[in-house]
Amino acid sequence: MTGLTPFSIEKSDNFQRSFKKLAKFHGSSFVEVMVEIIENLTEEQYPYNSRQEPLPSKMQLTEGWTFHKLELRFTKGASGQIRLMYLVNVTTCTIRLVWIYSHEQFAKRPGEKDLKSAIAEILDC
Repeated sequence: MTGLTPFSIEKSDNFQRSFKKLAKFHGSSFVEVMVEIIENLTEEQYPYNSRQEPLPSKMQLTEGWTFHKLELRFTKGASGQIRLMYLVNVTTCTIRLVWIYSHEQFAKRPGEKDLKSAIAEILDC
């Protein structure tokens, strides 16, 4: 530990619903791996397999927030390519989990309208 304030993780309703679907499909080993990956975000918010993600059109975040996508490979095939979308606020040391999905569910990412709605609900925009 470097002495920095650790980040807290907040799970949105949308994240919890989407996680439940994937956990049902992939099983308990998936849950264990994802819990570890999410816990690691508290110390390393921008791992090598993440990138800053563009916001849905005509959407802006309040100061301090950035939007990211973490790409993971859990198993072979499209259903094993997992994407975790999350918001980071370096001012408040907060990470808010937005959505988790497989490449099979969404080839690129969830639809603009759905994504915008999920982010707005999280940030009360």
